[in-house]
Amino acid sequence: MPVAVVLVLSFMAGCNYHGRLKRGFYKTPDFDDKIQARVMVAADKFIQHSFSFNDGNLTPVNSFQIRTDDGAAVAAADALGTLFSEVEVNLYKYRSQYDYVAELDYRVQEDSEYFSTLEESDGFLWLKKYRVPKFRTTVLLTLRNPKTRQSVIQLSAGTTSNLKFNNAALGAYWFNRATLTLLFPLIAPVYVSSAGDSIRETLEQDLRTCLRQIMREMEENRIVFAPGVSAAFARNDARYRELLEKTVYIETPNGHGSGFFISQDGYLITNAHVVESFRDVRFYLYEDYPFEPQTAEAPFRYARVVKVNTARDLALLKAEGKYPYFELETDRSQYQTGAAVVALGNPRNEFWSVTEGIISALKNDNGIDTIQTDTAYTHGSSGGPLVLRSSGKVIGVTHKGIRSDKAFGINFAITAFEVKRTLGITFPIDEESLLRQELERLPLKPQKAGNLPQVRKNYVK
Repeated sequence: MPVAVVLVLSFMAGCNYHGRLKRGFYKTPDFDDKIQARVMVAADKFIQHSFSFNDGNLTPVNSFQIRTDDGAAVAAADALGTLFSEVEVNLYKYRSQYDYVAELDYRVQEDSEYFSTLEESDGFLWLKKYRVPKFRTTVLLTLRNPKTRQSVIQLSAGTTSNLKFNNAALGAYWFNRATLTLLFPLIAPVYVSSAGDSIRETLEQDLRTCLRQIMREMEENRIVFAPGVSAAFARNDARYRELLEKTVYIETPNGHGSGFFISQDGYLITNAHVVESFRDVRFYLYEDYPFEPQTAEAPFRYARVVKVNTARDLALLKAEGKYPYFELETDRSQYQTGAAVVALGNPRNEFWSVTEGIISALKNDNGIDTIQTDTAYTHGSSGGPLVLRSSGKVIGVTHKGIRSDKAFGINFAITAFEVKRTLGITFPIDEESLLRQELERLPLKPQKAGNLPQVRKNYVK
């Protein structure tokens, strides 16, 4: 019995392939007239992941895992070395020694095609299903100024290709078919090893293709590396800077949105769908730009979720510190059709964008005071302020819009009046009072005030 167990375990181990991209597979001639600059490929800024794949040709047991991080980082360095005079792979903390820092976002996904055919055998028609294994490779290469962290150039490429099995893998597969799987325990490990090498070689070829495309584009844009050329086009936000400084970029593990301060002591408003079910969220200030979202590197701050109303898509947050803030215009007589408004936010990571428009209409949306506006905003703008141009006060919270393929220029904001009414806000904000108000609506009975933070978790969504 122990011998049988050992044999089974050995067989299963042989049907699992663990490999990694080889170093130095990117080979191509250098460009003429190299750019005299030191470039570092940040090894620890690479998005590390393993590519996993199951083909199911011989057995559902076999699986393939390919590590891509080290080989891809070296391949990026080899590619950049064809254009720049000196390129090294190093840790991000040593970036100050270089002229540019290169960051690689490299992803591989299975993109197989499935189809079926009818085949006749022994007078019967049999439905047979087939799969054509395909891989989708996408590469994003960013060069940054190590001092300012501004992006100097960002180029991307992608390709989809069929898995190309080598002769050894094909031979093992067809030999297994010819022997009616009688030698399957011996053939399967050979097949898995050969097929794994084929997968690795296909990934290397696709990454090489993407890097070559990126390097051709970078060579055509080499003028951005010429002496005297600014690394980034400076923002000229003086006209709206006061408003932008009151607006924040909010980040969760699932996405991002916008928000804005409504008090000096750090209370923020955003949409409930921005914070989702998280107790705390990260946020960035206008002064923090440039920064890299979804990284562990500062600058970022944390805001605590105080109160959420999911039905009306509103949330109140609290950050520590003192901040410039907006006043809420809760007088509904100031919401007038045709009045000029400004929306601020971070649509699709276009940080601190400003769009202008007018109030198109006022409406009651299932009991919620809502402003319709033609002011443009999209994913990422959610939770940002809609500001009345004449007063600089917030009259609404960016809420939702109708998809551009359905209609154009129809967007909605929840009014500041509704924000104050829904969240029960009074100034100065009394958080303890807000908690008590909410608890009164819940089938919960706290024993004493000291239990309030413990009870809060029952209703913060």
